[in-house]
Amino acid sequence: MALTMQAQTSAKAKERVAEVRKLYAEAKERMAYNDQDDYPAKSNMEVTYYYMAPGAGPIKHYVKYYIEAVDDEDGMLVGHRPYFVSDSYNSAARKNYEEYLLDRETGKLVFGYAYQDNGDGSKSEGRYYFNKDGSLAHQDVKESAEWGAFFDEKYVKTQAENLRKGFHYIMND
Repeated sequence: MALTMQAQTSAKAKERVAEVRKLYAEAKERMAYNDQDDYPAKSNMEVTYYYMAPGAGPIKHYVKYYIEAVDDEDGMLVGHRPYFVSDSYNSAARKNYEEYLLDRETGKLVFGYAYQDNGDGSKSEGRYYFNKDGSLAHQDVKESAEWGAFFDEKYVKTQAENLRKGFHYIMND
């Protein structure tokens, strides 16, 4: 019975991963179109911020939000919602890059990705796929000895929520 449940869970996870990959490809296609130089109607917001971190030195974050307009029933603009957020930054000798794919209707986290060049030639990478209810569907983490504590499910959910809230604070939606 346990093997049957594991096979069903695995099949559900594989199905959800396939759905998320399709959503990710669609988002990347929209983003590529948006980023063309001759496309005048940009739908993104870029935020750069700097700070000094003890033990790591100066850190520069470059956050890019890809957004879409939100209309009410009458077609009137009521605000904006991010559907994809990327954050690239350094921490001492490490270079980090994170992506968060959000559901276009609900704004909930669908996918989180992070890549870290550890500065010593090693690299770490993690992917987290989430179900529509917010539970974890699947994770794929390739880590160096130091990676595990940094990019875990809790971090992914917290960081995605902080970036989403930051967008709404800036946009005052």
